[in-house]
Amino acid sequence: MATTPRRPKFISPKGAFNYPKLTTPDTKFKPEGEYSVGLILDTDSPEAQKLIRQIDQAAAESLADCKSKAKNAAEAKKWETKSVPYAEILDEETGEPTGQTKFSFKMTASGTSKKTGKDWSRKPALFDAKGKPITQEIQIGGGTIGKISYELMPWGTLQLGASVKLALEGAQIIELKTWGERNAASYGFEAEEGYGFEEEKEDTGGFEDEEAGDEASTDDEPQDF
Repeated sequence: MATTPRRPKFISPKGAFNYPKLTTPDTKFKPEGEYSVGLILDTDSPEAQKLIRQIDQAAAESLADCKSKAKNAAEAKKWETKSVPYAEILDEETGEPTGQTKFSFKMTASGTSKKTGKDWSRKPALFDAKGKPITQEIQIGGGTIGKISYELMPWGTLQLGASVKLALEGAQIIELKTWGERNAASYGFEAEEGYGFEEEKEDTGGFEDEEAGDEASTDDEPQDF
């Protein structure tokens, strides 16, 4: 029996995560749950432009495929590409482009197989900067720096048009920021001469953690993501 060829997986450029929902699916608009993350890249960067070209080409191929399957010429003319999974970010006050683009990656969390009738569930695979699997739940906040593993999934309906989805597969966390983590610059503060805070060291009674170095040396070797 012929098998459907698997779609190739791609790795995104390194960028900042926007509203990441990578550990707990959002069920507000989809009862089946949805994992998602936005990836922010500088619009004019070669990496962003390459990704935009890849998406546009895949969307054009999806549109051509839908047109070719139309019942007649009149229906074929109705097909168009109305949306793509990226958008240039605009300034909230001026409406002017900020020079950055957000790419949207999504994964449905659960469902029922049409072939077997069995329920299924899944979640994104998470890895640290060295490529080691993250096996415990962590708080991944906005501003986290990382990469996304994804597939280009074509889709189309006459009402919504033909395009592609950036189907989320996994994420590599390179620089983790947790929820609510903000620095002075995010509040508009700049460095000034004056008071400097120093955190008091906890009194350990003269004992040092001598095992930390040994334990750290047992980590797995870095792996390619």
